Amino acid sequence: MIVIDPGHSGRSIRSRNAATGLTDFDYPNEPEMTEVFGISLCVAADLRKIGYRVVLTKKKATSTVSLTRRAQIADTVHADLAISVHDDHTQTDSFQAVYSQRGVKHHGRYHAMWRGDGADRTVFNHPGVARKSAHYARLIAAARRRDQHRPVAITEENFTGRSGLEPGNLALVQLLTRVPWVYSESGARTGGSTTRRITTHDETLYAKGILDGIVAAVPVKGARPESTVALRRCIARHRNG
Repeated sequence: MIVIDPGHSGRSIRSRNAATGLTDFDYPNEPEMTEVFGISLCVAADLRKIGYRVVLTKKKATSTVSLTRRAQIADTVHADLAISVHDDHTQTDSFQAVYSQRGVKHHGRYHAMWRGDGADRTVFNHPGVARKSAHYARLIAAARRRDQHRPVAITEENFTGRSGLEPGNLALVQLLTRVPWVYSESGARTGGSTTRRITTHDETLYAKGILDGIVAAVPVKGARPESTVALRRCIARHRNG
C-alpha cells in the first residue's frame, strides 16, 4: 500500500492540530500544484498496473486537504510507504532533495526531528518508522539520481523563521503520521521565471525517479515499472488537459 501526497492545497487553510497544538497551515502554489498532481497521478497509475494498491491524498490538484488529514489517510490505510511530491519554483534544477523522518547524522549521531515552540514542541518518537523512512529515502534518492541525471541530496528541512510555519526540521505530515514517510523536492525554476511550468521532459524524469524509487523501497515480486516513454505519454496527457 503506497500513499502519494501531491503538495499544497486549493485554498489557504490554517487550523490547530488537536493532538499536538501545532499550527496546520497550507496554501495554494501554482504551477507546482498542477505539476506535482499530474506526476502523482502518473506514478499512481503505473504502480497500480504492476500490483500495488495506491491512495492519493487529493482528488484534484485544487483539492483542499489539511496536513493532519493527509497523515490520517496514510495511517488509516496502513501505508507501507507515503511520499510527498513537491517542486520548488524558487530553486533551479540543481536543487534536488529527499527528506526522511530520521534526518541526517550530526557529528556521527542522529538528533531529534521536531516542530513547534515551547509546550507545543513535538518530537517524532517512532524510531522503527524513522529507520524505515531513512532507508526508503536513500533508495528513492538513488533512483532519482539515476533517472534525473542529477545529484539528489538526503538532508533536513529547516522551517525556523519561515513565515506562518512552526519552527523545526520535519514536515508536519511526516511528524503527525505513524507510517514511513519520505518528502521529495525538485528545483523547478525555468530561466528567470518562478511561474513558468517545467518541461514535459523534466516532469517525466522526476516521475520516473519517484516511481523507480518506490518500487526499490517497497518491492513487489515481478513488478517492472513502465518505461520512461510510457510515463512521458501519461505526463503529456495530463498537461494537455
